[in-house]
Amino acid sequence: MAVRYACAVSADCGVSRLPVDPFALAAEAGITLAPLSVISQHPNWAVYNLPSLLRMTSAITLSYPTFCIVYRDEGTDPALLRYALCRELGHLFLNHFRDFPEKMGSRRRSDPVLDAEADAFARNLLSPVPLVDIIRYNRPRQARAVLFGMPRAAWIRRLDALAADRACMDDGMANTLILLYHDFLLGRRCSACGQLFTDSAQQNACPFCGAPDPEWTLS
Repeated sequence: MAVRYACAVSADCGVSRLPVDPFALAAEAGITLAPLSVISQHPNWAVYNLPSLLRMTSAITLSYPTFCIVYRDEGTDPALLRYALCRELGHLFLNHFRDFPEKMGSRRRSDPVLDAEADAFARNLLSPVPLVDIIRYNRPRQARAVLFGMPRAAWIRRLDALAADRACMDDGMANTLILLYHDFLLGRRCSACGQLFTDSAQQNACPFCGAPDPEWTLS
């Protein structure tokens, strides 16, 4: 289910480039992301244990009075923060807070099943199976954690789960994701003249000077 939800969210929010921007995605979905450095200074702030909770993780979700993801914005590795935010977005998009209120919340012990679903959502949002397959086949040296904006540990887990996640996809889902990332995947830079272009015809040649084998930009 998490694999399908990640695909649906990518399509609904128009995700089309790597690394995925969780801030843009949250804004598109109407989900509030609040930096800890700002809300901790608010005079009405009452969740006194939130800063201590955020020493153990980069982001958590508050469900009252409205859903809001609070993230640690100072001294946090961008890749770790990106994954943590996508993980929290997974909890929200998968309706964990509404369907399992007794298992969610900042003061409750985490549930391994729900956390596993949120992790599956995050890795399939940040590194969709079809993109990983295409890039690993065509440019294996570029198929690394840094390209997808993921922490190294999360990238290793993504590779370990690749076959299982692929089994959850159908051709329609794969084609949807490839279409979303079409321009990104076909972006090229000519090593001879330096021009950037989209190789829509997949001719593998620069349309400006004709030089063969232009490099993927993937950025």
